[in-house]
Amino acid sequence: GRSAVSFLAAMSSATFDLQWKEGMVELIDQLELCDPQSSAAARSRIESLDATEQFQHFATLYIRYLQIFRRLEESYDQTVHPQKRRDVRKSLDGVIGRLLELREVLVEKNGGVPFFNLDEVLVDLKLGPEVLEVPVPKYIVEDQGRTLAERERLLDALLKRHASRDEQGEEDPAVQMDIDEALKIIQANERGRQGQQRAEGVKAAREREAWEERRRAAEEEGDEDGPEAAATSLQAAWRGSASRRATALMRDEELVFIGMAPPPPFPKEGDPRLRERQTKARRKQMQMQHEAEYRDALVAQDAVVYETEGPDMKEEMMDQLRDWYIRYREREGKFPDFPPEEVEKPMPGDAAEGAEEKGADAKKDPKKDGKKDGKKGAEDDGEGPPPLPPHFINTMKDSYQEWSDKWQHRDERLNFAQRHDVELVRQSVRPDVELRVRAEVNELIGRELQNLQEEFERAQGKKGKKGMQMASTLGTGLNVAAASPTLVQLRESQAA
Repeated sequence: GRSAVSFLAAMSSATFDLQWKEGMVELIDQLELCDPQSSAAARSRIESLDATEQFQHFATLYIRYLQIFRRLEESYDQTVHPQKRRDVRKSLDGVIGRLLELREVLVEKNGGVPFFNLDEVLVDLKLGPEVLEVPVPKYIVEDQGRTLAERERLLDALLKRHASRDEQGEEDPAVQMDIDEALKIIQANERGRQGQQRAEGVKAAREREAWEERRRAAEEEGDEDGPEAAATSLQAAWRGSASRRATALMRDEELVFIGMAPPPPFPKEGDPRLRERQTKARRKQMQMQHEAEYRDALVAQDAVVYETEGPDMKEEMMDQLRDWYIRYREREGKFPDFPPEEVEKPMPGDAAEGAEEKGADAKKDPKKDGKKDGKKGAEDDGEGPPPLPPHFINTMKDSYQEWSDKWQHRDERLNFAQRHDVELVRQSVRPDVELRVRAEVNELIGRELQNLQEEFERAQGKKGKKGMQMASTLGTGLNVAAASPTLVQLRESQAA
């Protein structure tokens, strides 16, 4: 029962895992060796080619990415592991985006014509023309299933409303006619019916006459050769029918063999295509079930991580912040504002040098450097904006690195049902838990600093020697309290 289904799921999942692996290996080969946006060697090699050779190179790259897209799309469609599907989707989106970019490059290399011939490239790669067919990803329809269902319901409601209006008997101006025209139509139909009836009667009479003539001829010839003639005619009819049937069967087999006719349909009991559809339907159900379990696990593991790891995170963050504001007070003589104001990030070395040069130029005579600045501005305008980073290339590289670190060497022999990995779920929810804990720590540290600042200000406000002694004593006590979390917590509890 359940164990057999899990075993079959694991067997078929191994097939799609291998397909995913082949796609990722082929993807990194293209990125490292052939794609000019990813490989400097490929970029320099392409720049040394002429226009025709460049078109051939980009066409080959387009076909390779199209093959990778097919592998990843089928793997994503049939994989039931929810975490694997998310990682495959990242690679798939990157490949689709790169395919669109390469198609634009091919159109540009083809003189702006969006239709180009890739027969020579297919012959060199020993591939058939079916490789160039771009399938529509199945997840596009599946992800919009709810929207499409609502659209179908809306269309059905509109059709029913239109049908109800027709049933109410609304007049159609296109079918209005007078009595004379209606009589002409009726007369034409009646005359046609009578003519067909007379023709059928004449045909039946002629058939009767022919049969009577054949019967009289047979009676005049006699019955001496009747049985032999009948047997001969039966043999001739049977042999002709058998020969025609055998010839038609041979012709159909030859058409199927050369691909000019479809093969005969399989019986429903042994049809492999029917079994394939049933298997895919079962895997889709498993996908939905595992996805629901994964979403529930995200909520459950978020609470588990918060309860088990949250206190340790909170203690570590509190210690770090306390150490920070103690050092700040020792250095500045006062407590810092919390949360601290954002400090401007230092500029990189090149940018800093550029700023210094601009400052030095500003001190010079603007009249002497006016011409030089004008020339530099013209050159900067001619260069144009810097090129955008290759988004889809970076996406594919990141997805490959994630697959290599997470899934390439992971042992899943015990995960027959291909359900989610609990440890990976905890890793995914841990950053959210850290943000929640950090918000709580910031609130506590802000309240703690506010109490310490108020006590420090009260101590500084007292006058005289006694006040100065108390301030110094209080300052020492504040240092001790800040260095000791237990004293701070005790003071907060008393204040509360």
